[in-house]
Amino acid sequence: MTRSGLQQDVINLYRQGMRTVMSKPRAARQDFLLHLRYNFHHPPLKRRDYTAIEHRLRKVSRTLEMIGEPSVQRISVGSAVEEWWDAELARFHDDTRDQGGDRRIDSGRETNQTQEVTEEGNPDVTRRGDGSRSADQWGGTLPGHGGT
Repeated sequence: MTRSGLQQDVINLYRQGMRTVMSKPRAARQDFLLHLRYNFHHPPLKRRDYTAIEHRLRKVSRTLEMIGEPSVQRISVGSAVEEWWDAELARFHDDTRDQGGDRRIDSGRETNQTQEVTEEGNPDVTRRGDGSRSADQWGGTLPGHGGT
């Protein structure tokens, strides 16, 4: 599939963000990942709004440059980000229920049991619900991202 230059820029910036997240301590990765996802999804932009997309790319690029410094070890996500993520999870649960699926993904912050999560057919992703901030265990690589 042929991508435009802007699409390729967005993909490259997201991959750079994932590499930055994976360079952070394991205990803080969940918050960095949530911050990255939020910045790429909020505010929702229309496909043809090129100037807004370019603006977001510049803004996210500056943010990644700042949090990519080795001295940055933790990041705090606000309640608005957590509410957005909870709404995304609820929307995902509703979509899978409507499709008759039985996949389940929880936030992992308040559960006390370990459960296997299959995302896009990858059984290597384990979500541990031990209440700690490092609920996601990726084993050092992210599934579906070529290990970056």
